[in-house]
Amino acid sequence: MQVKLAGIIIFTTAFFSTLISKYPFFGGIELINYCLLFVLFMIFVTCMRGIKKDRLYYCIYLYFLVFSVFTLVKYLLFLCFFYFDAKSFDIHGLIYGYVNVRFFNQLQVMIIPILFWPFFHPQYKKYSLVTIVIIALHWVVLLQTEARGAILSLVISTCLIYSFLSSVNRIKFLYASLKALLIGFGLWLILIVIIPSWLMGETSLQVRTGSSGRIDLWLYSLRSVLDSIWFGFGPMSFAWGEGKPLYNAHPHSSVIQLVYEYGFPTCLTLVFGVIYYLSKQLKKLNSNTEQDIAPIVFSIVSGLVYSLFSGVIVMPFSQMLLMFLVAIIFQDKDSGYYKVGVYTPFVLFILILAGCSLIIGTLQHEQLLPALFPRIWLNGLIG
Repeated sequence: MQVKLAGIIIFTTAFFSTLISKYPFFGGIELINYCLLFVLFMIFVTCMRGIKKDRLYYCIYLYFLVFSVFTLVKYLLFLCFFYFDAKSFDIHGLIYGYVNVRFFNQLQVMIIPILFWPFFHPQYKKYSLVTIVIIALHWVVLLQTEARGAILSLVISTCLIYSFLSSVNRIKFLYASLKALLIGFGLWLILIVIIPSWLMGETSLQVRTGSSGRIDLWLYSLRSVLDSIWFGFGPMSFAWGEGKPLYNAHPHSSVIQLVYEYGFPTCLTLVFGVIYYLSKQLKKLNSNTEQDIAPIVFSIVSGLVYSLFSGVIVMPFSQMLLMFLVAIIFQDKDSGYYKVGVYTPFVLFILILAGCSLIIGTLQHEQLLPALFPRIWLNGLIG
């Protein structure tokens, strides 16, 4: 009942924010996108409930492992090519398939925790070595791409998960985490710092101490929202914010974005709801019978922490992955069923098809092209 009430409050206030916004049509497009994400979440939950839990977790782990292997092998191949050509590379030069390497970092903070799955299941100990190697290579990518927010998110979420784990699993988790981190740091020194310095006489190593404009965006957002504190400026309105210090289409912080675009009541309802639900999941980790959900909770927490510094909730890959992870938690719950009429599925199908058509129709829209740093529909530059 509490979840339904919170959902009604959030949707009602978000809908009103859309009506009073400067561009109600594009605000509606964002609401449609979130509604479609909810539909995707329900599809994930329905499909997962048809699979035995242990088998589901095992298949998810293998999928993330194989995805990581293919991606990291390609990363190492590109690195070798730069070695052979004796050319230097920047933070975007070794990850292929993403317009911005941060889109991959957003996936990494949710993929790496899932890879810890064998350390919570002794029967799959045979995967421990390859898992440590793959996590270490992920750390190489994080360090090479200077993903400070992603690194900070993983460190914070690791400490949080560690504090809730049972004493039996704490040592194994901490040992695996530190081992992967130290190996990754050593490989980064060799592959990214020492070898390029030897081959090219220079290194791409830089220590950035600034906020990349994030603090300016956050201060701008908080000052501006005082003019519309109850309902914000409407969904996607940050893309047209007047007087922004940077031309980014989102403020690189989920909470600040919610405050700016939807207002304080909606933001507080959603934030407190997420904190309440996650606290319940974290408390389960102290039980040895609930250890199978630890990597999933770890992954969700890591993604949400990173959303405080990056556009996790606005980019398509991270949006869908986050919905997938939340669905894993919810599929394990007991649920009833709803009786629907004969025409209900047909009506829902038409509504979903119409929503998809509207979103696809706004790609490359002339009013959106000036925004150089997109959310999903501004110009489609995601890969």
